[in-house]
Amino acid sequence: MLDNKVGGYRVLPGGIAYCTGIVPHDGFEVVRVQLQNWLPLADAYVFIENYLRGIGRPVQSFCGIEMRVPAQLTPADWSSFNTPYLEQLKRWGLLYGDLSAVCRSNIALALNAPEHPSMCAFSFTAPTSARQGGFCLSGTADIMRDGTVVEEGDTSPAAMAKRAKFTIDTIGTSLTQAGLTWTDVNQLAIFHVAEIPKLLSPELLGGLGNALRNGVLEYYARPPIVGGEVELEARGARREIVLAN
Repeated sequence: MLDNKVGGYRVLPGGIAYCTGIVPHDGFEVVRVQLQNWLPLADAYVFIENYLRGIGRPVQSFCGIEMRVPAQLTPADWSSFNTPYLEQLKRWGLLYGDLSAVCRSNIALALNAPEHPSMCAFSFTAPTSARQGGFCLSGTADIMRDGTVVEEGDTSPAAMAKRAKFTIDTIGTSLTQAGLTWTDVNQLAIFHVAEIPKLLSPELLGGLGNALRNGVLEYYARPPIVGGEVELEARGARREIVLAN
């Protein structure tokens, strides 16, 4: 894992657009901030800087961002979309060569989508006296690392179950790599439009045990890239803040 000493966390690498996950150093915890009013991305970056400065945290403590986009993007559009974001991470010292130090999720809402790409929440690390500091993971879509979409073009019940299972298995692997288990998860969120049969069955989310104690947030939405139909988020923030910004 990469070490973000200034930010107070270790990074499980993923790629240039987002890391797989982060785990805070001892004495630090993950704090998730949800915005009552979403911000266009250009304004969001300034907001993050000012917010962290106001509470005495370095901008390098920024460890996760949750975005909402107007519609799914083609692979070509995806590359263009990432360019200004990666420039911002570079300015903040949160790129390690071609590896991002920040978790990310991008969601294309199927209803009431924003007019512009926007930030709805972000996460950072902060000092704590608690023994457990939580974690942050990037959202996982039904798309393999090589760009292959699971069951591409098929939204039948059987195909949707396979897509969902892929996201569950992938996040399970990420948790293991970060030294975590499903018992460390305190919130699950799943994004889909086509029906996923028996979503809470033992074969799918029902098999995750304690991770379901707080229920599942379900959104009528899709992953950000065309062809994707399911995205799953496993959250582990130790503090949640809602800002009426």
